[in-house]
Amino acid sequence: MTTARRRWYEQSIPRSGSLTLLPGITSMELGLLILLAALVLSGLLLVYSATYYLARQVFDDPFYFVRRQAGAALLGAPALLGLWRMDYRRLQRFSIPLMLLGVASLIAVLFMGEERLGARRAFSGGSFQPSEFVKPIIILYLATWLPTKGERLRELSRGFVPFLMVLSTVVIPIFLQPDLGTGLLIGMVAAWMFVASGATLLQVLLGVTLGAGVFGVLVQVHPHAMTRLLDYLKALRDPEGAQGHLSMVWQAIRSGGLLGKGPGAILYTLSGQVPLPHSDSAFAVIGEAFGFAGVIGLIGLLSFWVFLGFRTAWQARDAFGSLLALGVTLWITWQGLINLGGLTGVIPFSGIPFPFISYGGSALLSELIGAGMLLSVARRRGDEDLDRRGRDRRAHLSGAGRRGGAPGH
Repeated sequence: MTTARRRWYEQSIPRSGSLTLLPGITSMELGLLILLAALVLSGLLLVYSATYYLARQVFDDPFYFVRRQAGAALLGAPALLGLWRMDYRRLQRFSIPLMLLGVASLIAVLFMGEERLGARRAFSGGSFQPSEFVKPIIILYLATWLPTKGERLRELSRGFVPFLMVLSTVVIPIFLQPDLGTGLLIGMVAAWMFVASGATLLQVLLGVTLGAGVFGVLVQVHPHAMTRLLDYLKALRDPEGAQGHLSMVWQAIRSGGLLGKGPGAILYTLSGQVPLPHSDSAFAVIGEAFGFAGVIGLIGLLSFWVFLGFRTAWQARDAFGSLLALGVTLWITWQGLINLGGLTGVIPFSGIPFPFISYGGSALLSELIGAGMLLSVARRRGDEDLDRRGRDRRAHLSGAGRRGGAPGH
């Protein structure tokens, strides 16, 4: 068998548990790519619908916000594609330098960042927000570090305490910005990665107790967090009498009915009654513009992400790949659920934007980077089976060829 024919034959063998629909692309990868395209394009449509009047009045350019969002998508696309084609195991060597860079940027923004609405979260006029890029960085670092602990992970002094120290280097600077929602989100994702790595029941109970205590302190220290919590409790007691942000969001969603008013007739959004419609309150814009059908569609996209992400994590070829896929999946899933839960009154409003949909260049770019890492794990989840089956097939063909050629000697 010639080298060229052998290479073609090996490449034609599908990955374990995968259906190859296009050359070199499995159904898992194709599903993720289609899902990401749907989310990003939906986000661009939403940003344009929610901001074109404002952009025309303030910047004399109705495409101002959507152009910036599209620019972030164009920057993120090569990063996503590059990570997808790269073997994810090569990322391990960058975990420590990236972690150091991420922590340094979080500290630097506290002193050199631009202050907006009482918080320092971004550099350069708000175009670069370090906490967004720390999300994939901490996931990469923990996915690299946790498997190296082995049985020591189950010990308090050599497992639980070092984990808390690593996590604290990230969440404490974020809390000081202050950005409570992002800090709590990162803490939740990191905690579940720790649990998935083999935490004991005692460690879990200690973590829950510590997390509840930190949340209580943060609510007491930051007045805006206390205000949001009180608004949430009032809405629980009297949903019809809800005030403020939550009330406007509910009215916008209800006004959309079954099929919505269309992107050009979102009166609550365009009149300014819904705060931050293109970022924190994007879900309200979808409800008003596309109605209950749009809401269900968005929840369906998030559910599809959950299915593909957890399946990738389950079928990953090693602990690093499994934790990496799990971390990225939990990050996007919980960020979406926290946004939806806050805007529908299920949980207190946090100000966390919906992934891939809400306006924000740093957020979209970091989310595409995370998606690229997930795609890389999905692409290589059956390589060991592929290599083994390829060797078995070559041995079988080689043996058959020798047996077939024996009579001619």
